[in-house]
Amino acid sequence: MSDTQFEQLVRRLETYAQKHPTQYKLKVALVAALGYAYVLAVLGLTLGVGAWLMLSLKDGGSSHLSSIKLLFGLGILAAIILRAFWVRFTPPTGYEVYREDAPRLFLLIDKLTTALGTPPFHHVLIVNDLNAAVAQRPRLGIFGWYQNYLLLGLPLMLAMAPAQFRTVLAHEFGHLGHHHGRFSGWIYRTRMVWSRLLEELRARDHWGSLLFTKFLDWYAPFFNAYSFVLARAQEYEADRQAARLVGPHAMKDALASLQVIARLMDELYWPALNRRTITNPTPPASHLDELITVLQRVTPQDSIQKWMHEAMQQTTNYADTHPALADRLAALDQLPEKPNAPEPPADFPHLRDPHEATAANYYLDAHATATREALDRRWAESVTDEWQQKHEEMAAARARCQALSDKSATGGLSIEELWEYACQMEALESDRAALPLLQQLLMKAPTHAAANLAMGRLLLAQNDQAGLLYLEKALAQDRETVIPACQLASSFLERQGNHTASLRYRVKAQRQRQQLLDAEAERSTIKPGDSFEPHGLPTEVVEDLARQLASKPDVQAAYLVRKKVQVLTNVPCYALVIIPHRAWYELDTEGSNQALLEKLRTMLTLPEDTYILIADQLMKHRWINTLKAIPQSAILSTHTTAS
Repeated sequence: MSDTQFEQLVRRLETYAQKHPTQYKLKVALVAALGYAYVLAVLGLTLGVGAWLMLSLKDGGSSHLSSIKLLFGLGILAAIILRAFWVRFTPPTGYEVYREDAPRLFLLIDKLTTALGTPPFHHVLIVNDLNAAVAQRPRLGIFGWYQNYLLLGLPLMLAMAPAQFRTVLAHEFGHLGHHHGRFSGWIYRTRMVWSRLLEELRARDHWGSLLFTKFLDWYAPFFNAYSFVLARAQEYEADRQAARLVGPHAMKDALASLQVIARLMDELYWPALNRRTITNPTPPASHLDELITVLQRVTPQDSIQKWMHEAMQQTTNYADTHPALADRLAALDQLPEKPNAPEPPADFPHLRDPHEATAANYYLDAHATATREALDRRWAESVTDEWQQKHEEMAAARARCQALSDKSATGGLSIEELWEYACQMEALESDRAALPLLQQLLMKAPTHAAANLAMGRLLLAQNDQAGLLYLEKALAQDRETVIPACQLASSFLERQGNHTASLRYRVKAQRQRQQLLDAEAERSTIKPGDSFEPHGLPTEVVEDLARQLASKPDVQAAYLVRKKVQVLTNVPCYALVIIPHRAWYELDTEGSNQALLEKLRTMLTLPEDTYILIADQLMKHRWINTLKAIPQSAILSTHTTAS
């Protein structure tokens, strides 16, 4: 299902749900039940046939050997089905805290659990995210028996005051509370399970998984569209339930504060931390202490208002079930304020005063330091290798920049050198350091797509609308820049409140993405009706590829042709068709072909726009004469092998 088809279906369902809420829920339930029915039907059919065969053997049927073979195969298939759907969902990880460690935190959890009807949590984990979340791990795969996790982001607890954190937590508890209803809760969990299940099955190499990945490739987007409206309604409902406890204004303040804190980290904290890779070969002992330093500074009010203005310009879309901030605040405005509620402060959002206690210190109390140290250690261990690699890259970039600077002072730089210089200066210094170099490059090469994309990105980051002109030049020159250029333009225009123009770029990106998906599907397979022609590649390229293939004993023969395509016709499609060498007794040819494909993808140096296709037995007999008839197609003759 394409993005456009998904959005159109969700729009129709939104309208239908408003007019016929009961019938809509019934349809969602039927679609949800379809997934379970498919699993049980395939498993039931397999077991039923197996039972029939066992009875036939017991009654003394004549075809004992063939029946036993079929029964053995059905047993394997049943095991694959059960294994595929008895997925072991990886439990969330984090620093676990217990009631004796943080009594205030667990008292808050108890109060919210009672007030919102949330099931008890089996584990409370402190994690390294600017977020709070509830997670359910089904111990029996799609059949449930959930283990409940509460994930609390320590950066969030360090950034927020206790009251704000309590409000965010109330929203998350609302997702599992009884106010959602059993049906909504079931759909909420089913959405997560099918999504995770599809990821798990795609990662499997066994051929039996194909029984379900094909079905789920169709079913998961379809179910996601049908339940999307309900999932979005649950976000509004979780906001309402939290507001019932803490008051609508407190809920609005917490939502707005989250937006500002996220921008504060994006604008100040992460850039400062990344710049340390330039001078320091190892990560800091405590990145959370550095976050505290950033949060203790008083954020200028004009920055807060600018970030809030941009956040309020965002519109609700169909890429995420979470509504936009403006829509969430508008929904909360319709709720009555709590009786005797204090007058809201004049500044909105009300960020935590640097002298005010953090939620981390208040709720974790004496355990706050130990928690922070544990997360700091885990973070440092997880990023050490990446940090070291980044430091080495920065050192090399610094040396290269100096060499390019020296060369620029004594003579001119080529287009490629100017582009490299601009990229390195942006990484080492700042956006502003790269701009003059990009301007110099574009004076020499106005159609340089990557430079136009970079110039547009940097100008839009400074709220300079001239960046749109550079993005237009980029996407006109290179198809690879269409999606990133459209995404940049759409985000900028959305922040400016120009939703109509933003939508045009979003639609253009969707069309390009769909075209690329269609092109990939067309180019990665061979089917009846496909036409081929000579590849037309240089002799030295073909000879080099033939030498690489000659060293692969599991490649029997290879043909290189150019496939005639219907999508992106101006981009060539070279098909390298591999005839694998297979022993007569090999059964799992599909698994062997996939393994060979992955090996060749990593080991071969291929011409651009070349797709590797491994011929199975059916394809081999159907296409071999067609491929042989194309001039210069055979680049590797059949290997002679000992019998």
